[in-house]
Amino acid sequence: MVEKIKTHSLGKLEIFIEPAHKVRHGKRTLFRKLFPKSAYLHIIAEAKKDGILNASAHNTHASYSSEGIQAFAVDGDNSKLAMCVELIDKKEKLEHFFLKHKDLLRSKIVIYKEVEFWDLD
Repeated sequence: MVEKIKTHSLGKLEIFIEPAHKVRHGKRTLFRKLFPKSAYLHIIAEAKKDGILNASAHNTHASYSSEGIQAFAVDGDNSKLAMCVELIDKKEKLEHFFLKHKDLLRSKIVIYKEVEFWDLD
């Protein structure tokens, strides 16, 4: 029996962000004042609320930014090392997400790519 691959067109939004970037939102409890939530975790939580198909965060081993080349160090400060938050869904939903969260994403590098979702018949 020969199985066929069924493809669906989806989009992928890649948001490059520093783990040190924090977001202040919601109730300002003492805990959140002392330890604000990381922006990448906030993006993933908001993606889930908005019904985005998939959201994940990837660490990098090295990256380049305005502060020069950053490399991962076991005993060093990695808060400036770029990471990628990846959202996958239909283009329209990703556009809506981007516009809804434009204030948070304004100063970030955001890349859209078309991808294929594979499934079997």
